[in-house]
Amino acid sequence: MPLAWSRRFDIENKREVEIQEAEDGSLLIIPGDMKKTEKEFIINVDKTMNADKIYYKILKAYTLGYSKIIVTGELTDEQLDFLDMTHKRIVGLEVAEQKQNQIIFTDLLRIEDVNIDKIINQMFSFIGVMGKDILERIKKDEEPGDRILDKNSLIVRNHNLAFKACNLALKDSLYLSKLKKTSNEIIVISRILRHLDNIGINLIAFSYLLNKQQTPGMKKFNYKVYENKKRKLMYKILRVWLKLFYDTKKAVIKRDKEKIADLYVRRFETNYNNFKKYDEFTIELKNIFEQLVRNTHLILRDEIMI
Repeated sequence: MPLAWSRRFDIENKREVEIQEAEDGSLLIIPGDMKKTEKEFIINVDKTMNADKIYYKILKAYTLGYSKIIVTGELTDEQLDFLDMTHKRIVGLEVAEQKQNQIIFTDLLRIEDVNIDKIINQMFSFIGVMGKDILERIKKDEEPGDRILDKNSLIVRNHNLAFKACNLALKDSLYLSKLKKTSNEIIVISRILRHLDNIGINLIAFSYLLNKQQTPGMKKFNYKVYENKKRKLMYKILRVWLKLFYDTKKAVIKRDKEKIADLYVRRFETNYNNFKKYDEFTIELKNIFEQLVRNTHLILRDEIMI
């Protein structure tokens, strides 16, 4: 076996490997019973770090596969908000021990049980629910408040979980073989996850255009109250985008390559300039609509590559 490959996967004398035959007759050698070492990641917190920065350091360690994450330092009440953020956005990471100046997280997730295709299907479904919720609020002339922001936490949790699985698959050939996917497919899937995550963020911004008063979520993420509300136009363009999104979802889940290609070729049909009164678009509404459409088209483009 190649020496560099053997060193990469710590293949020692008398260590078992699994040999599988591919469809073309070639043989696939997979390291068997790979060593599981306890990995520890320490985050030293100082007074300059806010809750968001602490959370993103935890997310980085989680994505890289660390099973034990230790947060140390004299944490203020505001900094401790990262605990709520971690609970809402990260699957399987639990507080194992909490004492003065130290919080220890343990990853209880069995990554080998993660089904990436199922997660992507769930993300499509959650986004559809968010879009319909906004339509219902417009129809009833109601303010969505922070409803869409709260619903989007499900998108974020699934995105983080699937991205962790993709990262591991690119580093562990045994896990990659269990997923029955190629490295190229995993790379493309990771991009699709990002597009779905972006759509969730776009829908939050779209919903905030409807609020008459600034909510806690708007204040936290620096969204201002939008004075020039065009509810009828917003209802119309959101329905147009949702139609595109549901067509995309159906084609992707069914792996209908012909339909995916057709939707992508006709992507210029969904454009704000195609509306008769496109001059009524404000800059904010135009930008959000374009981002929703663009990320949906990017999903189609990447699916063609799988």
